[in-house]
Amino acid sequence: MTSQGDRRGASLRARTDRLDAVLLHPVLGPLTFVLLMTALFAAVFLVADPASSVLEGGARWLGARVQNLLGRNVFSSFLVDGVLGGAGTVLAFLPQIVILTVAMELLDASGYLARGVFLVDRLLRGVGLGGKAFVPMLTAHACAVPAIAATRILRDPKERLTAILVLPLMTCSARIPTYGLLIAAFLSSSGPIAQALVFVGLYAAGIAAGMIASIALRRTVTRGRALPLAIEMPAYRAPEAKAVARAGVNAALRFLRDVGTTIVASSAVLWVLLSVPMPGVSAAPGAPAIERSVAASVGRAMEPVTRVAGFDWRINVGLIGSFGARELMVGTLGVIHGLEGAEDDPGPLAARLRAARGPGGRPAYGVPTALALMAFFVLACQCVSTVAAIRRETRSWRWALFTLGYTYAAGAVVAVLVYQVARALGA
Repeated sequence: MTSQGDRRGASLRARTDRLDAVLLHPVLGPLTFVLLMTALFAAVFLVADPASSVLEGGARWLGARVQNLLGRNVFSSFLVDGVLGGAGTVLAFLPQIVILTVAMELLDASGYLARGVFLVDRLLRGVGLGGKAFVPMLTAHACAVPAIAATRILRDPKERLTAILVLPLMTCSARIPTYGLLIAAFLSSSGPIAQALVFVGLYAAGIAAGMIASIALRRTVTRGRALPLAIEMPAYRAPEAKAVARAGVNAALRFLRDVGTTIVASSAVLWVLLSVPMPGVSAAPGAPAIERSVAASVGRAMEPVTRVAGFDWRINVGLIGSFGARELMVGTLGVIHGLEGAEDDPGPLAARLRAARGPGGRPAYGVPTALALMAFFVLACQCVSTVAAIRRETRSWRWALFTLGYTYAAGAVVAVLVYQVARALGA
């Protein structure tokens, strides 16, 4: 005689089998997984944006109050632009971290994540990663910081370290303003189709670079026997709201404690480099104050080396400024060229870049320089927040500095090659 419990168990297994027939189907399964991951990407990239804007607006409001209280001087500028500016960056990442954590908890607790991992595991196994790495790799196209936090779902330590080290190569949204500026300034005559192909090609280049780096790392610094996929398909169940909420709160607190302090400190240092004048350095009358800054002196000192990639001191200063956040490249270049609000309207800055002249009255920049700078941005880890996230997740500065070293070296070499080849071809 069949008991009520046996009948209930049989009914549950039947429902699970029907769901698995769809979710693990050779065609419907991958399609469903891609749609779910796209929704997750949209949540991190789009849903978090209004919350980030509100938090950043709060930081700006507090900065305005501080400036009204202390007046416009060096100290108030340091507090507002250096310290509170860094705090605003931290708060901008917070909604992304929370939304990603909550989404991952929901997928895992519902029993679906294991099935999604199974579907893409074979695809990523060829580059030394597993199916679970797909989630942080997709998320990194919104931002590498929450993506690095998402690698906690990887149980193989070598695989997780490899994923952390290659995630900065994915094309995050912070690169888009620089790409848009360079394409508008130097490729506008190529037509919209060519511009779109370049833009898509930059995304593809980031993915390809990540795959190549993963293969190289798994054969060198993170080599070791990869753990096979051993996964038990859990039953479908409703997630517990309290557990999901607790995970989101804990993730936010860890981020503020471990990453936030590093970002704020680095922001303060960058303010000093970009704002404090270098002793003994003068500038032409009416020139922007940034031309006398410590960063400008560093940029000029680097110019003999970076010229082989088409980078002059102004681009070098932009790269220094963009280390605080990649999107600051446009704003920093705007300040150097005497423009405010270039990040909101890059059109005037694009015109200034085209009109800029170097030694002998020749154009300072052209298509080769634009292509080289885009190649550098594809590969180089131009983001202190990402570096701080790597240090937190690996609990070591060693891997953070290693990521900086190998991505900058690769970016510099490829930028030089792209610039020299483009010049040789008469671009």
